[in-house]
Amino acid sequence: MFPWDVGETNTILATNVSISQGVFIEMFLASQLMFVVLMLAAEKQKATYLAPIAIGIAVFGIMICGGYYTGASINPARSLGSAVAGRSFPGYHWIYWVGPAMGGVLGAMYYRFVKFIHYEEANPGQDHDGQLENKGLPDGATLPSDM
Repeated sequence: MFPWDVGETNTILATNVSISQGVFIEMFLASQLMFVVLMLAAEKQKATYLAPIAIGIAVFGIMICGGYYTGASINPARSLGSAVAGRSFPGYHWIYWVGPAMGGVLGAMYYRFVKFIHYEEANPGQDHDGQLENKGLPDGATLPSDM
């Protein structure tokens, strides 16, 4: 069906990476992605429309950083699909399930911590356009100029 060996797309560890290192690399890569997605897509700001571009750039950076060491799976389905298609399940295939699952939890914990310390208050007015908001006034009503 394919003109190349599908097994070449299998996610494998580099020769100098141990299984425990692979788990932690996958965990930190997935946690970074989870944190980026939560901060950009879950938080509503004026720049939310740019979230897909920023998430794509984050995935690119994650792939560049982890691709050599673990294949940068960050998604169990990516590793499962290539393993099934190539009929090759390395003995450490489980790290591509455990690492991202732990990373998802860790990324959510980063997010909860940042929300807990009220990051929004670090730069008040960062999402303000300089115009007064309509504070529940009827249409056409204006605030006095001295406010």
